[in-house]
Parts: sequence; C-alpha cells; structure tokens
Amino acid sequence: YLAYDVLKKAINVVAPNAQPEEGQEVLGKSAQPAESRFYELLQHEMCKVNRFFQLQLRTLLDKFREAQRALHSVQRGEGAELLARANRLLEEAADGLVELDKFKYLNFTGFRKIAKKFDKSTKSGVTLSSWFMPQLKRAFFAAHPLDGLLLSLSLGYAAVRRFQSGTRREVPPPKMPPNTMTFCMTPLGRMRSLCTLVKSFQVVLPPQQGHVASEGMSGEEFSSELRKLLYALGTEGLHVPCRIATQMTAEYFDSPQDGYPFYQSHLKASTGEGQSLGFRCRQTGERGDVVEMDCAGSSVGVNAFTPVQLGSPDAFPLEGPLESSSLERLKASAEATMQKAQAKDPALMASCGEPGCRELATFASQVAGACASYRLETVATIGASRLLLRGDTDDTCNVRMAMDEEVQFARAPGGQVSQAVDFPYCMLEVSGENLSDAKWLDELRCDAVLREAPNFNVGVQAIAALRKEDVPALPHWYHAEDSFDKPEEFGPALQRRADEYQAQEAREEAKQRSGSVPDRTSKVLTAVEPALGETNEAEMMLQPKDLLASERTMLEWMHTVFALAVIAIGLWRYSLTGNLPRGKALTPSEGVRSEFFNTSSPSRLLLGVYSLFLVLVAICFGWYAVISHLQRIKALMKNEQKDRIFNRRAGPTIFAGCMALALVAHLGLQLA
Repeated sequence: YLAYDVLKKAINVVAPNAQPEEGQEVLGKSAQPAESRFYELLQHEMCKVNRFFQLQLRTLLDKFREAQRALHSVQRGEGAELLARANRLLEEAADGLVELDKFKYLNFTGFRKIAKKFDKSTKSGVTLSSWFMPQLKRAFFAAHPLDGLLLSLSLGYAAVRRFQSGTRREVPPPKMPPNTMTFCMTPLGRMRSLCTLVKSFQVVLPPQQGHVASEGMSGEEFSSELRKLLYALGTEGLHVPCRIATQMTAEYFDSPQDGYPFYQSHLKASTGEGQSLGFRCRQTGERGDVVEMDCAGSSVGVNAFTPVQLGSPDAFPLEGPLESSSLERLKASAEATMQKAQAKDPALMASCGEPGCRELATFASQVAGACASYRLETVATIGASRLLLRGDTDDTCNVRMAMDEEVQFARAPGGQVSQAVDFPYCMLEVSGENLSDAKWLDELRCDAVLREAPNFNVGVQAIAALRKEDVPALPHWYHAEDSFDKPEEFGPALQRRADEYQAQEAREEAKQRSGSVPDRTSKVLTAVEPALGETNEAEMMLQPKDLLASERTMLEWMHTVFALAVIAIGLWRYSLTGNLPRGKALTPSEGVRSEFFNTSSPSRLLLGVYSLFLVLVAICFGWYAVISHLQRIKALMKNEQKDRIFNRRAGPTIFAGCMALALVAHLGLQLA
C-alpha cells in the first residue's frame, strides 16, 4: 500500500523550503523545485503500488486457471471432489477480487489526498495535483479494469451450477412482474455485491460482445468459455479488453407549465394514493430508443438492450427521422403502435397475444394522449453505466436485475450540459417475485452497504435534484443520500468529478481576479454520459512515453511502406527500360519519363501495373499511419482509451491482404 505517513512527513520537510527567501542564492540539488522533489517520491510509491497490483492480478488469474482445470477434470467424470475444489478456488478468487478492488480505491484515494495536502502546504504557485492527477488516472493500478476477472468468476460459478445439477438448464420464459424495485448501495460495496450475486446469477453481455451465448449452455460449454476467456486475458489480464457494462441513457418527460403532473402522480403513488402515469425514453447500447413505462419489468428483461422489437405490452420502439424532435418522434411512434395493436398485427399477436395487444394499445394511447394534452418537455436525463444479470438457479430463474453505477442527472439530453448532478450511489433495479423472502437479497444486505427507500424512483429523484426550486414537493427519500459526508467514500469516479468541479471553480476565480468575467452560459461541468466527459486542461498534458510510443508505431509503418515504395518504383522503372527476354525497352529518346506503361509485351505491361499497384498501397498506408497517429494523440489528450483507436485490426489485416495479393500476382507473372 501507499506509505501515506512517510509522504506526510516528507511534506513537512519539502514544503517549508519550497520558496527561497529574497536575496538567497539556491545552488546544487536544493535548486530543484519542491513539487519536483515530492513528485519523485510519489513516482517511487506509484511504481511500488503498480508492481504489487500486477502480482495480485497474476495470482487471481492463476486461481481461475486452477479452477478451470478442476472443472475440466470434472467434465471427464473424475469425481465430485474436484467440483468442490473448483468451488473453493472460485470463492478464494472472489475474496481476492474484492480485496483487489479495495486496494485500488484506497491507493487512489491516498495519492489524491496526499497531492492535495502538498498543494495546501507549499508556498509555490504551481500546484502538484493539476498535473499529477491526470497521470494518476492513467496509472496501471487505477486504469486497469476488473471486468474480465468478474466475468471469469461468473462463468466459473455457472459451470459449477451446471455440473451440480447434472443437466443442461433450459431457460423458460420469465414471468416478469409489471414493475421493478430499486435499491441503492455505496460504490465501495459494488464489487462485493457482484461477487455475491454471480453465485446465483449470470452476467448478461451486451449484444455486440455476445461471444458467450450463456442461455441453455452446459457445464462443459461454460468451462470451455472460461478457458477461452483466460487465454484471451493472458498472464496479466492485458491482452484483450473485456467490458461487461453498457452505457444507459434515460430521458424523462413532464409539463412544468401544468405543474409537473407526472411527477406529482409519482409522489402520490409512492405514498399509496393513486397510480403512477410516467413513461420514459431509454437507450441501452449503441443505437435505438425504446419508450416504456417507468420502472417497467421488461426494462431489465426482454427489453434490456436497445433497439427492441414490438413484443412487450409495456414498451415500444421510438421510430422516426433523427432530425425530428424527441416529442414529435414520441407522438408518431405512439400513434403507429396504437394502430398496429388495435388492428391486431399478426407479428404482434404472435409475440404478445390478444391480452398483450390490448395492454400495449392502452399504453400507446396514454402516451399519445399525454403528448396531445400536455406541453411536454424533457425535464431530466439520466446517464449511467449498466450491468445486467439474469437468475440462474431454481430460486432466481424469474429474477432479472440491472446495476447502474456512475449515475448522473442533467436537464438536457445527451452531449455536454451544464448543472449536472452526481448521484452518489449505485442503483440495483430488480424485477422478480417474492423479493422480500429472497435468500440472495439477505446475503446482499449482509455483504454490501445496501440502502432501501420504499417506492424509490430514480426519475423522481432526478427531477427533484435538478428542479428543486420549481417542483411542488420533494419525495420522502430525497435526503437519503446525505448520510455520507466525505466524497472519498463514494469511490474514484466521484473523486475524479469532484476534482474537475474544483478545477473549474479555480479557473473561474482566476478569471475574476484577473478582471475578466466568466461566461456563465458556457460553463460546462460534466457530461451526461461518463464515457464522454469534458476534458480539462490538466488532462491535456501528454506523457512522453505515450507520445513516443505512438510516434514509434507511425515510424514503423513509414519504414515498411517506404521500403515497399522504393522496391515498387524500381520494378516500374525496370519494366520500362530493363533487359527483359520479351518486349522492347524504351530509350530516353522515346520519352521514358512521360510513359507509365511499356506496352511492347504483356509481361512488361503486367510488371508495370504490378509495381504501380504497390506504389499506391504504400501511399495509402503511409497516410493511414499519419492519421492513426493523430487520432491516438487526440484520444490521449482526451484520456479516452478506446479499443477501436489503440487496437485496430482492420488496417494491418488489409495491408497483409494486399501483400498476399501482390505475392500471388508476382508468382503469376513469373509463371506467365
């Protein structure tokens, strides 16, 4: 762990000498700035923390490999003792995963606090945290995700459950209740709660990462998928990035001019005085929106990912041209769905049945009537990272749930917005029957810091947080999130956002002191989607090793394509003037420089075409190298480590294909 006490004492030694007295000459090593000397100590501690994190990561991967080998032996029928050993290894791996997540949090918090303490103690005008925090965010222990290990744990427990039952589990259509229940938990309890849940639930991967089709799989197939995943992760979990969460955005509508009627119906429903009338537009995935009842059970079941098809009585897809406003598309989609349901569309009847069609027609007519009767507008937008789970035991087969983390509220939909509000909890939205008697929920109450608010609704919470001065009343649970004082208790994500807010305020204060008035309308605090957060000035600083690594990659491409271009130009020149057994070589008097092809023989013509094709390939991939280098620099400046930028496969594959085609063509020329 970070030697926090040692660094705290080092501040007392370094900080008083940060600024020399007037007229004092500073020579030798003492001329080094205080922040630079303290930075060397931080670098030493960070290297120590990174090495320990890497060793712990290898240990966890070794445990998963031992468990997979035990499951493989069970697959060959070598007894139940190996199954018990595999289960024990998975439990040890789960405990290690929780400790590793706690290790990440404690060290990130320690580095952040010691940097801020140094800024308060030093007399220098340059703050250490302004340029140290971006480096801390990219540190190996802080930036490395644990999703691959969590997915390995889920696959391992699923294989154990299949081997214990002895049969392939058939997944029946779940009996989903009409509404969901929402629980809140602190982010520090997220990993422990997930390690508890995967003992009875399966992680549901997004469709674009659907290489693990877990529905109806046997224990042998789960064991095989676990082996493939561990092989892809490599010895240090670095080879293939694994993401099990999906970005979710929900847009809520109401009419402020009419006194927030939907908001008030939610408040009455939470106290048992009526029925909620709200609906929302949700997007979970890369594209497509769905209009659904607020807290609909299908939102974590059949309609968990968007886009969706008509097949649930409490939701329908949002259609129409993207150029139109959300309200226009909402009204047109509701009217079209109502017509289909009333006309008993064959596809809709097959998926929902006649009662489902009637319910869908009723819901669509309510949405269309609300658009016509009220002056609706977007009153709240919620952005979060969503992880979906599906029940995988006899007790949980009808349970579906979604865990949302890094939740933010904003008034405007999408993009960069002002006055965004962080919700300091993770949300667990559950759809199932008899949840009060569920054993897994009791285990979750014991393991994680779970908060239960009766009839909690995140849409109502968002509207109340964003429009506190406008709404007629606040929900009874509204002040539940004030039970924690320190922002560090909510995890690294909220710590990073708090740093961004403070940096924004510091810049505004600096502008005011310099006499310039900041533009309040352009004040940007954060983005609705955490993955698209606004980059501040500190994050614009590039580390030399990252820049040089990208530059080396570009130069390797340049060396390759330059050599290819030189060879190709030589072949082209030889096709014009060389001594070939067939055809006639051009002489300088015949204008060699004005000719592209020598048509005196087919072999010379084909050699010219072949060589110019290689020149074209070299030019194209030379520009590809330059453009990729610029895109990588831009991503580094924004701190966006996306797989499609840093781990491209299309470019090298196309280049290899062109080279293979060129070699085959060359062989054909030799045989011609």
